[in-house]
Amino acid sequence: MNFVVPFLAVGALAASANAGFTGFTVENSVNGSGNNVSKVYANFDALPAVLLNVFGVQNTGGSATFIHNDFAGGSWAPQFTIAPGDNDSYVTIGGTFGFANSTTADPGWGGAGFNQPGIPNGAGWFNNNPPNLQGAANAQGKVLVGQFVISGDATRSYFAKIGFNAGIGTPTVFGEGNFTVGVPAPGAFALLGLAGLAGRRRRA
Repeated sequence: MNFVVPFLAVGALAASANAGFTGFTVENSVNGSGNNVSKVYANFDALPAVLLNVFGVQNTGGSATFIHNDFAGGSWAPQFTIAPGDNDSYVTIGGTFGFANSTTADPGWGGAGFNQPGIPNGAGWFNNNPPNLQGAANAQGKVLVGQFVISGDATRSYFAKIGFNAGIGTPTVFGEGNFTVGVPAPGAFALLGLAGLAGRRRRA
């Protein structure tokens, strides 16, 4: 069963309201190995829109660790993901996983580049071949920016910035937003329920 969690852009309205970036959404599912899979999309309400890069990523909370199932033995590079791909964590600027994907790590990853278990603060990724329009939004205005695979109930939250345009030769526009991957442990759901009950009692 898939479900979508919207995360609207934060602080980006002035920078990108006219350009069409509306924030990130996360689609969650469970794969054949029983692991939780979160696919994160950048969303646009004005087309054409072409995602160029994700950058300045910051971990804002959570303790989830990520599953990697790739030819490199643990990498965020989409080029190394092993088919069918649903049990590997990777980042991308649109497109599909595989050697033809033109997503590259920016210097924020440090010397290890994509070959590390988590995403370090300040990291980003970009399309190193913009003319191929790999980051073009689909008809629904969505561009895949990453897949996060987690064993068990846990979450991790991020803040990220993006650069995008309307195609070759058009100006680059920037936006920013937040997203959370994974699912909370059952105890966290219970706490949320108690918080809601407490709020209703105070208003009564």
